[in-house]
Amino acid sequence: MLSAVQVWNPDEWELFALCLLQGRHGPLNVQKIPAAHKGDYGVDYYCTRDSVAYQCYAVEEPVDIATRAERQKKKITTDLRKLLANHAEVGKMFHGQPIKHWVLIAPLHDSKEVNLHCAKKTKDLRAAGCATLDPVIEVLIQDASAFPNDAVAMGMSALSKVSLSIPTPSQGELETWAAGSSDLLANATQKLKKRATADQLDEAVAGAVRSFLQGNAVLDALRSGAPDLHEKVVSAIKSRARRLEFAGPTAGGSAGEILRAELEALIAAMSAAAPSLSTENAEQIAYGSICEWIMRCPLDFPNV
Repeated sequence: MLSAVQVWNPDEWELFALCLLQGRHGPLNVQKIPAAHKGDYGVDYYCTRDSVAYQCYAVEEPVDIATRAERQKKKITTDLRKLLANHAEVGKMFHGQPIKHWVLIAPLHDSKEVNLHCAKKTKDLRAAGCATLDPVIEVLIQDASAFPNDAVAMGMSALSKVSLSIPTPSQGELETWAAGSSDLLANATQKLKKRATADQLDEAVAGAVRSFLQGNAVLDALRSGAPDLHEKVVSAIKSRARRLEFAGPTAGGSAGEILRAELEALIAAMSAAAPSLSTENAEQIAYGSICEWIMRCPLDFPNV
């Protein structure tokens, strides 16, 4: 099954993380340490009430699990070194109250190697004997799954642009889908004969299946991570599908002309309904939806 990974730039991830932390601690209990003037001391946000310090970090996606874990471990090491080097100043911000937790907030935590690294760094901090740190301080990593759904949804709504990275389906994934969807595959093959030559047909059908799976993966990710955005996108798709079923394709002519017109119309409809969705994701959803229309009957082409 394909899964989408949110693509973040550092500023957007910090903004999103702030929404998560305000949901956890309360808006008045989270403070930011700006990095623009003399650095951030290895801490982006902190809460004195709960004696916790947070550092935000988003790996540049897409990467594999091992690469993501290595970069997260390196970030933890680097920022804890900053924390120890500047412990006196950090202690003033906490009013002399020892810090009990230091947490790396990341978009995705999916490797136990990072947990092991956190355990090692916890031991190192406790051994440092620093008055700014609680004797039983703990180093953690958390991602969005550690926070309530409403806090995640609020964070997504605050973003100016949502961008998801979707892998290309493997040959095995294509074959698994085809084995369980013979009717849809036959329908797509029959219709795409009007668009592709005999030697192009197999690749045209495989391309339609790839687009269908990728589009669904984006929609699934939006459903769980940005439900308001998902609702707007799905509403735009359903509106175009109803129009197609009632009145037929927007343009006449060849199969290529019909596909081009329907793609452009659907992308425009989604962009208008959900302007914060990236252009790439809007196109992926549009390709996937139109391939589904081909498979499930609303869209057909004239005989050639």
